[in-house]
Amino acid sequence: MKKAFLFVIGLSLATMAWGCGSKDSTATDSATPTPTVAADDTTTQVPVKEAYEVNNYITLGEYKGLTAVYTKLEVTDADVEEVIKSELEANATEEEVTGRPVQEGDIVNIDYEGLKDGVAFDGGTAQGQDLTIGSGSFIDGFEDGLIGKNIGEKVALNLTFPENYSATDLAGQAVVFNVTINSIKVSKVPELTEEYVKENTEYDSIEAYKQAIRDELQASNEETMENEKISNLLTTVVENATISSYPQTLIDYYGYELESMYTQYAQLYGMELADFISANGLTQEAYDAQKKEYAEGSAAREMALYAIIKAENITISDEEYRTGLDEILAQYGTTEEEFFQSVTEEQVRENLILNKAIDFLIENSVDA
Repeated sequence: MKKAFLFVIGLSLATMAWGCGSKDSTATDSATPTPTVAADDTTTQVPVKEAYEVNNYITLGEYKGLTAVYTKLEVTDADVEEVIKSELEANATEEEVTGRPVQEGDIVNIDYEGLKDGVAFDGGTAQGQDLTIGSGSFIDGFEDGLIGKNIGEKVALNLTFPENYSATDLAGQAVVFNVTINSIKVSKVPELTEEYVKENTEYDSIEAYKQAIRDELQASNEETMENEKISNLLTTVVENATISSYPQTLIDYYGYELESMYTQYAQLYGMELADFISANGLTQEAYDAQKKEYAEGSAAREMALYAIIKAENITISDEEYRTGLDEILAQYGTTEEEFFQSVTEEQVRENLILNKAIDFLIENSVDA
């Protein structure tokens, strides 16, 4: 239940989560969700998915006995060592060094001023900034130009901004960076010892620590395999079905969903949607085509699941609802009162019944 629930609400091809709630998720004559806006959202106008008779739009083909295709994943010793390496590096400390020049991998503290035609340009000046040599944080030549230099040394770096630099007034322009090296530090990564494990983890031995990491990776692999299996099964169900058309409100809803996702990404970068689309190499025509494909794919999967719910007379009993809700509350670490401030019972029931339809597909499939 838990994995399927997570998969459904994270399924980018069809959001069957808190954005939509069925008036009657147990009905079989027209098992169709009706979206609602979260209780704390007073600005977003979500397109409404109006009730539709699912069999007017889709005729199921074969949906039982399908081959569940997915990539078999195994945890290797190298996987475990990679996690340990990352965790050790995350616990690294910095140690100041003297008596030698800057080397690759050093953390140098610098003051710098960038000049174009002898005049300081915006964003080109800073004091006391740490820079890891080799990180590629600055334009080509800046970090390499500090290698071999000593603490207290002043360096003039004659550089050129790349032609595609984001600040158009600097793109392709020759500049000079006057840099002063204040200090040099190195990152000291701890060694994996029994003492380190006892002090920095909840385990009392390296062996127990490694086994816990292996178990966690295996659980992640299981979830990944399960999600791929579900995705491929749903794709096959849709491919085997005959879709005559789509309810327009479904297309509107899922088109809105994709646009909302892109809009949120754009806002993270302080951009308008149109600029974000363009920055990602999409023309408006290509974006519209992608939006249409996304909406139709999402609608098809939703209709396929509701057609299965109807064909198999799948329902959610009050007991199943209570059990499912308790699992969700435990999963999210919240109380029922807090949970229902932004979620409705109808939305929970819809998630549960859609997951039950997915469970039906898995139970009636054959492993590849």
